Amino acid sequence: MAPATGWARPVRHALLKSACIRRGAALGRSLSAVAGLLALAACASGHGERGAVTAEQFYQSAYGKIDELYLDPVDMRRLVVDGLVHAGMVIPNLSVSLQPGGTAVTLAVGNRAPHTFALPNGPEVRAWAHAAATITDWTAAQAPDLTPADQTRDLLYRALLEGATADLDPYSRYSVPAAARTERTRREGYVGIGVTLEETQRGFRIIAVAPGSPAAVAGLWVGDLITAVGGQPVDGTGGGTALTVEAVMARLSGPEGTGVPLRVSRGATALTVLISRQRIILPTVTAERAGPVGVLHVSRFNAGTADALAAAVRHLRDGDATGAAPTGWVLDLRGNTGGLLDQAVAVADLFMPGGPILNTIGRHPDSVQHYDATPGDVLDGAPLVVLADGQTASSAEIVLGALVDSGRALDVGTTSFGKGVVQTVAPLPNGGELFITWSRIVTPSGRMFDHQGLAPALCTAGITDADAILAALRAQPRPAATRAACPAERNRPQAVDLRVAETLLTSPALLRRAQLASQTLLADQPAAENSP
Repeated sequence: MAPATGWARPVRHALLKSACIRRGAALGRSLSAVAGLLALAACASGHGERGAVTAEQFYQSAYGKIDELYLDPVDMRRLVVDGLVHAGMVIPNLSVSLQPGGTAVTLAVGNRAPHTFALPNGPEVRAWAHAAATITDWTAAQAPDLTPADQTRDLLYRALLEGATADLDPYSRYSVPAAARTERTRREGYVGIGVTLEETQRGFRIIAVAPGSPAAVAGLWVGDLITAVGGQPVDGTGGGTALTVEAVMARLSGPEGTGVPLRVSRGATALTVLISRQRIILPTVTAERAGPVGVLHVSRFNAGTADALAAAVRHLRDGDATGAAPTGWVLDLRGNTGGLLDQAVAVADLFMPGGPILNTIGRHPDSVQHYDATPGDVLDGAPLVVLADGQTASSAEIVLGALVDSGRALDVGTTSFGKGVVQTVAPLPNGGELFITWSRIVTPSGRMFDHQGLAPALCTAGITDADAILAALRAQPRPAATRAACPAERNRPQAVDLRVAETLLTSPALLRRAQLASQTLLADQPAAENSP
């Protein structure tokens, strides 16, 4: 997949709209935009591998990207100095002292003689990268008997960037190479057979099989014991080396479409199977039917979310034995902490027949984006209620804001989390990644919700009795909610909000009363300053 900034991936499922989502700004060429609480990237490729990376290359890349991309101009001296101070606090045997005036820093490793390094005077990234690299190389050379040099470098990379990004905002951060690989798997999927393993004395037991994965198709079960991979016994019998769980997973991975032979023990039976490796995208969508209402749950936004959601709609719409499609729908975003920006846009576009989805504004030219929905609505105009709570964040808030502001959906629940900024994911030459906040989100009606959240039309905070909520609504339209009046509660009781939504969707007059509250709420919202 080609790397892009703020890219809305063209959707491919038959229920999805055939055209790309319209966007009104040039696409970037080297970065991936994300909008999750944990800031997961969209379609990043060309990720750096470890290889022979010098400290100067690492810092030049990291500091350069922060300087270029961050939402606001940065003070490079502050970032690097605070990173050094942080290193002295978290790395064993390392002491760091900033000299008066901040013109130099003194480091000591264990009981060795300290050394003082002059710090640059100006803001130039190259000069600060050189200074950080010189300090890193010196420190690594001082401590080979305490810690291997490569390990010391990695510790310093992490400490200096953790200290630097802590100065920016709560969401900008550095992800070390191992964590970056895991996060890429969560957002983009991975090539493998679709199993989760645990190590035992006899082999590697399968503890989970992904639905529809190559392992599931091949007939592997939870509880099966993998005893050989690619003809090599995992326990090292026959003169081989015993495999670690990491080594087994590495052998199960490989080029997409290639086969891997496995020997599996199932009780007293031994099986040999050849499984084709395929791309596995972790499931994020579940769906169920509640009488005439279709309920769609989205746990987060990864590379397969929009396609999976479209498939779920088709299943509920066409798969019922009576042949009757749901007359109303619930989109449950409670607990959804975010994910890919392009998938959030694509999900909103599924339900919207047209109009704006969101705008983003920032300092970098490519951070200024505008997204419009394309014609069509997979629900054919059927009523839609969105559920949100205090864990509904970022990309989920993009969907929430777009559907509510456009009048396409009514929101029920509590005020959302309030993460109204987007991170771009910058690959680093060591295989790690930088998550850098680079734009603010503006909903179609001009709302900026960072640190504020989006208050619902029908607030259920503090109420566990669905009948009480509905009785108040029947008496008169509930007043528009605010964050103060509707706190951002987490872990809402599942049945309460769902019951309210299902009752609204089967009671048109009651739904209309709640919609009136939603219109009042939007009319009272101040427009964002400097919104495009």
